Amino acid sequence: MGKPKKRISPRVANQVNRDFERLILLSIIGAVRTANAPWECNSFGRPCWDPRIVAVCVFMKVSLCKTYDGIEAYFKSNTLAAQHLDIEQLPGHSVIARGMPKMSMSYIRRISRLVTFQMRRRGMDVAVDSSGFSLKTSSKWFDIRIKRKSEKKDYLKLHIVIDVDTEIIWHFIITDWKGADAKQFKRLIRDLPRIRKAAGDKAYSSRVNCQAVADKGGKPFLHFKTNATAKAKGYPAWQISFRAYTDDPDGWMDEYHIRSIVEAVFSSIKRCFGPDIKSIKGWLKRRELAAKVLAYNIKRVLYIERAKDLGIPLWVSCQ
Repeated sequence: MGKPKKRISPRVANQVNRDFERLILLSIIGAVRTANAPWECNSFGRPCWDPRIVAVCVFMKVSLCKTYDGIEAYFKSNTLAAQHLDIEQLPGHSVIARGMPKMSMSYIRRISRLVTFQMRRRGMDVAVDSSGFSLKTSSKWFDIRIKRKSEKKDYLKLHIVIDVDTEIIWHFIITDWKGADAKQFKRLIRDLPRIRKAAGDKAYSSRVNCQAVADKGGKPFLHFKTNATAKAKGYPAWQISFRAYTDDPDGWMDEYHIRSIVEAVFSSIKRCFGPDIKSIKGWLKRRELAAKVLAYNIKRVLYIERAKDLGIPLWVSCQ
């Protein structure tokens, strides 16, 4: 795929990374305080922890790639979180573990939207793709042909749509490994404002998806399969895009290659927040992966804001 043409300014990255734990903590606390509580406290029994405090602990646990015991030890040795939350001590690992199942996907998405709200704009160039995150579980079956047991590592599939200029994830969908990419495309771009270009690989190539981009006011650059034809079949955007591809394939491919930036986003998520899912139970796996997306978006927003504060470009050339 070649070497990247640009990267985050080292001056910006160094300043954010040196103080990342404090910066992400303040961002999470600000967003959690703005949103409604993720669940209601019990009206009977002994007093429970404030749901917002538990939510902050859960997000920090995923953002710092720690176990439940590890995040409890971290909070005991680092009192910054307790100081900003105006409490003497934070909940232990068992409370944080019980809080994870109570974190609904809609709540995690709401927090992510609050974090990235200021970055939302019309006329974005977007790219879509999917990638797998490995699980601790494995699927086993007996293969009749070779007459022996086979085993395959399970994984979850994360489908995302990003803004090419900022690399912020604007929407994401989590499916099992069987989830087809093309069927998720319309859901990914449904809530986006007017877009300029949308790029995706052959897995997203379909007439319906091309028309969905055109309906948003954008130009589709969804790579055509080898057996594709120019027949519109009721979707004129497909025919227009196919003719543009056949008339000037080199120019069309130059526009299409903005899609490669989404690969860098997946690489960043896996490198900074882990390539695998630690949770065992089904509903916890998806919540943990959604929290990784939230942590990535917070870090990306921190980069953008720091570049503005320093008055320097966010991106620099790699050459």
